[in-house]
Amino acid sequence: MAGGGSPQCGDNMKIFKNEINIDEIKKIISGEIIGAGNAVFNSVAELIEGNKNSICFYENEKYLNDFQSSDAGFIIIPDNTEFSPKENQIYLKTAKPYFSFMSLVSYWLQKEEKYAERTISPQASIHFTANIGKNVSIGPFAVIEENVVISDNTIIGASSVLMKGSKIGSNSKLYPNVVVYEDCEIGNNVIIHSGVVIGADGFGFIPLNGKQIKVPQVGNVVIEDDVEIGANTCIDRATIGTTRIKENVKLDNLVQVAHNCEIDNSSILCAQVGVAGNSFIGKNVYLAGQVGVAGHLTIEDNTLVGAQSGVPSSLKTGTYFGYPALPAFEQKKILASLKDLPVTNRYVKKLIKENKE
Repeated sequence: MAGGGSPQCGDNMKIFKNEINIDEIKKIISGEIIGAGNAVFNSVAELIEGNKNSICFYENEKYLNDFQSSDAGFIIIPDNTEFSPKENQIYLKTAKPYFSFMSLVSYWLQKEEKYAERTISPQASIHFTANIGKNVSIGPFAVIEENVVISDNTIIGASSVLMKGSKIGSNSKLYPNVVVYEDCEIGNNVIIHSGVVIGADGFGFIPLNGKQIKVPQVGNVVIEDDVEIGANTCIDRATIGTTRIKENVKLDNLVQVAHNCEIDNSSILCAQVGVAGNSFIGKNVYLAGQVGVAGHLTIEDNTLVGAQSGVPSSLKTGTYFGYPALPAFEQKKILASLKDLPVTNRYVKKLIKENKE
């Protein structure tokens, strides 16, 4: 949908329960309105699927034909677009149509959440010592153990488990089948997708007399505000102390964060990233898919590590990729030289043979 259209058509538009009008749109998106009317809208859609009740966006020239033939009632377009307005359509010109469209969708989703009915299922198991805030929703078969705290406006999905002493902030959403182990803390405005496990034991063992002896894991996990955690991600509790995910961090699906790690503000860890124990990831770090980070090291602020890289030692601020992860300019030189290896190998073998003779 990022291109503003699709070659395929289907009934895939998102229909909202709460309509939105032009005045609300103006408060969210700045730009020039073309067309008049007091229309209200109830859906977002791709250009070719839009109808008079739909809001769409056009940004990529690849979808010009979709834009010109669209029946959408409201279209967000680039501010330099030249076109002939249709009588039955309203347009908004803005510098970044896709960003503006997504800002509108986010607002609309929040509006839906605000007015959604919040209920506590009679099929949920809630310990009498749990402290449940106002306007909380708890789905069927969820388990809320003793001394759990759930703050206002939070949603706990079906079959999720909050173990004793765990705390969930306000306006957070845990999708079905999330498990939060004992004494772990989750902040405000946090989104946790299905299958996430927070606070399982860190992986610690000591070999003794031919056996692996388990190291007790008595710390916890703290998830700060505005974090989003993708499906089936695991964040281990600290051996002693805290594994901490700081504000605005975004973790993709299938990420592993080991015991006593800290992920600093606004960093992004993509799918299948693994971070070993006691490592520190700085602010605004970007770890692409399948990056592996060894334990007890530091990745400094504003560092980017390319996909499938291995990080065996601490990294200064910069861009890295490969195994071992090296500065990008150095790794590119190494890769460029690889194509010459067969010729170099033959030349070296020839020299060795000549010297023997």
